[in-house]
Amino acid sequence: MALTDLLLDFAPLAVQDHFHLIAFFVSLTYFLFIVHWVVSTDWEAKFNWSSVIIAFTGLLYLHYSNVLLLLRYEPFFLVVWISLLFYHYSTWKNNYDTIRQEFNRKKTSTITSLVPYRGSVLRFFITIPTAKNRSNQWSSPPYRNAIHILLIVLYTALIFLHMLPYVTPIHCKSDKSPSCCRYNFAIDKFDQSVNMNYCSGRVRIAFAGSWSTGKTSIINALLGHSYSTAQIAPVPSTDKFICLSLGAHYSDPIQSDDYERRKHCDLMSHVNDVTQKMCGNNQPNVLDVADENTEFQDFVFFDMPGWQAEYENDCTYSSFYQQLIEKMDFVYVVWDVNHGKIDDKFASLFKEKAHGTEYELIYNLFEENSSNMAFLNQQYGKMRKGHEILSEGYILKLHENNTKYEKEYQEDILMLRAKILSVNQTVHDNRKISMKENLVRNRNKTTGIDSLRKVKIGDRLIREDLNIHVQPKKRLLQLFGIEL
Repeated sequence: MALTDLLLDFAPLAVQDHFHLIAFFVSLTYFLFIVHWVVSTDWEAKFNWSSVIIAFTGLLYLHYSNVLLLLRYEPFFLVVWISLLFYHYSTWKNNYDTIRQEFNRKKTSTITSLVPYRGSVLRFFITIPTAKNRSNQWSSPPYRNAIHILLIVLYTALIFLHMLPYVTPIHCKSDKSPSCCRYNFAIDKFDQSVNMNYCSGRVRIAFAGSWSTGKTSIINALLGHSYSTAQIAPVPSTDKFICLSLGAHYSDPIQSDDYERRKHCDLMSHVNDVTQKMCGNNQPNVLDVADENTEFQDFVFFDMPGWQAEYENDCTYSSFYQQLIEKMDFVYVVWDVNHGKIDDKFASLFKEKAHGTEYELIYNLFEENSSNMAFLNQQYGKMRKGHEILSEGYILKLHENNTKYEKEYQEDILMLRAKILSVNQTVHDNRKISMKENLVRNRNKTTGIDSLRKVKIGDRLIREDLNIHVQPKKRLLQLFGIEL
């Protein structure tokens, strides 16, 4: 039993999951093969049955389960399939030519038992009879050509499965993001699929922090105007999770029939579904807003309500907040330097995040002479894993928007605008890296009759399309769905 368990550990997942069923059919097949081998004296029949075993082993074991072994020695296996296909086709053709010659004789066929097969599809399966009955007439023709037809089909299918990886999946030819579609095809059944908005869609940036730290004011400064539902006050005013779809032809809450804008904010509905499962309630304070700003039309901004300690035990609020943070491509944590300590629970959302969302801290209302940088850096350290050395690259100091610091404030906003625009390429590179890691991680678990196709398409994505250090090759034939 220990040896069986050890072998199962190295077996593909499909074999492990259906071990008893597979073991039964394999044992039965080889038992019947051995019986036939011992009993039969016909060496041609023995070879044909051996060929059947080879063909089914190629289909059910190599192509379906152990595709990496097949890929490693693909030239060898391909030569075997082609050689056996040629042998069985030649044998079948020679047998059929003999039958056809018998039918085409000018005189009546001397083999009476062949007459019923003239014009019948069964003539492709029979061979010339080799034995006579008691009446000294030829027996009915045996169906010895049938096994060759079966093997021709099997080896043609095997060769076809080797050619198929060079053909792009049909549904990906017209897809807006071919790489995304091909990735989903290769990663199918591993629950790592992504939608087009993730692959090549807009970059999602959130502005988070405590209440009244200036998140909405900063967004308005970046846009060059106040977005339609913006509320600013010295007390908590943004009480909703707001998704801003930029580059629209109007500035207002997104219209119900504006599906182009609404899809950019579909993340809110997804997070609400997760919150419903976790807490039994939806987050009601969710709003999708369109804005005419075109400078950030490649982005979606999320203006989040201020984190308040009294809501930490509210499952709906805290879960929705955490889930949304996890799904962001980048987060700007806005912290008023006069607000004191950063809440420990809020800091843990970033310190323990699983998604690896990148973020920067904005010290709002900063003043060189009065702000205690040592204290602020100490608070920033609560949000970081380990003991990283603090860097100015992770902190942006934003002066107060007043007459005294008007020039500095405008320069700060320009710097923040430039940083956000530079995030675009970084995020898309990170998405490619994440997709590439998923393909590499699940490569040895791929199963199914089209597993070779999935692995090869995945390998091409790893080497080229998802490799940020390699320029994707321009394949002329790819316009016709050929990946060469």
